[in-house]
Amino acid sequence: MRGRRTEKRDESTEWKAVARETFHAFDLIMTPALHGHDQQSGAQAATAHLERGRQLMQPIIDRYVADARTPLGRAWRTNRVARGAYVQAFAQAIAHASARAAGEPEPGWPILYSRGALPLIHRYTGDRRILNDEEDPR
Repeated sequence: MRGRRTEKRDESTEWKAVARETFHAFDLIMTPALHGHDQQSGAQAATAHLERGRQLMQPIIDRYVADARTPLGRAWRTNRVARGAYVQAFAQAIAHASARAAGEPEPGWPILYSRGALPLIHRYTGDRRILNDEEDPR
């Protein structure tokens, strides 16, 4: 077999961390008062969680692109994944939370919060126990 062999990685803890940040952001958008925020400050806090989730997702994407066997494969993975649905969903959710934080009209409901649209994240957001089994180190 030509080329390098890639080992199967267990990225579940990494995706769980991304899901945890997404879940916290959703909580702050939907029920800011439960966390001691008004709508705008809750949205600011949600934006921070979304940006952190996006940062946590980036190494997963970078590894996936780098593991392609050919330049054509890397180009396809870059186009399909690095600029794909998950990255766009985070950008849309950050824009939504930022608009809410600024008191501006919100640009529609983000796909990131739609059930089933992004299975690598949503497999963890349905059960708080899964998200809480590793407490946030901050």
